[in-house]
Amino acid sequence: MPRPDENPLARMVEKLGERARIPDKAIEAILQMPYVEKQLHPGSFLVREGAFADKCGVLVSGLIVYQKTNRDGDRQILSIKIPGDMLGLQSLYLDMPDYDIQTLTRCKVVIVPSDLLKAISEEFVVVRHAISKIMLTEASILRELILNIGRRDARARLAHFLCEFAVRIGGTDKINNRSFELPLTQEQLGDALGLTAVHINRTLQLLTRDSLIARDGKNIRFVDWDRLQDISDFSTRYLHLAK
Repeated sequence: MPRPDENPLARMVEKLGERARIPDKAIEAILQMPYVEKQLHPGSFLVREGAFADKCGVLVSGLIVYQKTNRDGDRQILSIKIPGDMLGLQSLYLDMPDYDIQTLTRCKVVIVPSDLLKAISEEFVVVRHAISKIMLTEASILRELILNIGRRDARARLAHFLCEFAVRIGGTDKINNRSFELPLTQEQLGDALGLTAVHINRTLQLLTRDSLIARDGKNIRFVDWDRLQDISDFSTRYLHLAK
């Protein structure tokens, strides 16, 4: 068996381990699953809505979105997956996805058969608990997105998104004056927040003018983290961060 640090599935073990203490036998079973590594270009579909799905996995690098599209081709981004996040967990229980999974950037993913991960989760209850916690957290983040789009104005909506993204990719320590890359276009931000690209551009300018953020290309720096949280009503509670 490969050492955990040589096996791409170690990323899956790490993610599950954030939610529960995974026993050695379960770790061994996960690391021994057959897997496929894929390098995907931006705009590639990993899962299509309505197509049979029997695989899940973990994102190693890049950004991936869950999305739905209406009959006119308008897209709503439902979730953004960052490196380390698990993908397609719905396929453990439902074989017909009601959403697309598509890459936003160049990505590396590791894919495993859903039935094998499900079998491991049935053998080791702690793995099942960890998967359940991940899926419940995904639902919690989706509920916050609904609130964000439905009840916050554009300024608070975009500020909230920036707060959440920064915390998810870098944690909560020393956020003020910390820079991070936001590799989404203004059109993609609009698809995530229910706004036009023009509205996103104006709102970014407003947040910059108000000395809440500073921008340098795709890099965002928080100038006043406390005030940004305040105007967006942001709290990490719904993220259920691993302790």
